[in-house]
Amino acid sequence: MKKKTTMFVSLGLMCITFFLSCEANHETEETTLNAMLEVPEKVISNADAAQLFQNDHRTRLSVIGKKESSFEDKAIHYNLNTLIQYIQHLETIATSKTIPITGISFIFGANNEGKRTNFIMPSTRNAELDYQESFTIENGQFLTFKHIEPNLTKKDASFNDENLILSPKGYLSYNEAVTLFNEYQTQYIGPFAAKVKRDYYTKAVWYSLSEIKEYVAYLKKRNQDYNLAITGIDVFFGVYNEDERLELKSNAQTVFLTASTQQQTIINTKGTFLKNFIQNGFFAKESDNDTNESLTFNLGHLSPPPNNN
Repeated sequence: MKKKTTMFVSLGLMCITFFLSCEANHETEETTLNAMLEVPEKVISNADAAQLFQNDHRTRLSVIGKKESSFEDKAIHYNLNTLIQYIQHLETIATSKTIPITGISFIFGANNEGKRTNFIMPSTRNAELDYQESFTIENGQFLTFKHIEPNLTKKDASFNDENLILSPKGYLSYNEAVTLFNEYQTQYIGPFAAKVKRDYYTKAVWYSLSEIKEYVAYLKKRNQDYNLAITGIDVFFGVYNEDERLELKSNAQTVFLTASTQQQTIINTKGTFLKNFIQNGFFAKESDNDTNESLTFNLGHLSPPPNNN
């Protein structure tokens, strides 16, 4: 009897040990999984962000005589809560009007004073051309915004009644967006194309709704964990390196997103200002090439071209 009791005790200890081992392995796997999910796939390092920023100044603004553009003129601010409400609004529109909204496009624009900006529009997949086509709705009419065209034509009458085109200064009508879009062609793409011939010139950068929502959730979590007081998302123009391995993205214009606090751009969990980071050199520390502390988002789909993107 004593032997049998001893056997049961031994078996019990073995089971407890196995259980604890399984629990430890499970917790390790869960911790690893959480770490993987914590940083979205399209978050890039601070060093990469600074390279994009400086490439834009060197290969775009300097080439077309705008090298004196100040840092403040390059920051395009969106309020975080406004952006969150906008995404929720798009999801409501998608359901109420049965429109398969696939994502949002950050479309390039410029005002009549020559300052670059961008505005955001919802997109749906154009199956015929195989690309993400931006659109808006005015007075019940579905209006596509073909950023594969060099210039767009205004409508006879245009007024915003659905809040589908978001700019840093508020919602835009179709015609107001067309004006900014055409001005970018005139003041930036035209002068650059006269000096540098390319197959296409970027006019918009697309992200899926799930990617943007994941990035917003990531910023909110980082904000909570590191007490960063994030109030917005800043959008900057950037240019990829001239590298054949990047294929269509080689030397192509893009945008990258990062966090802001009280109109100050911050790029990592330490609250480092992008302006100071660039001035101090972006290869100063090995950690600058790591994405774990970064708040910067990139690698969206470029448009045009509609194919192979």
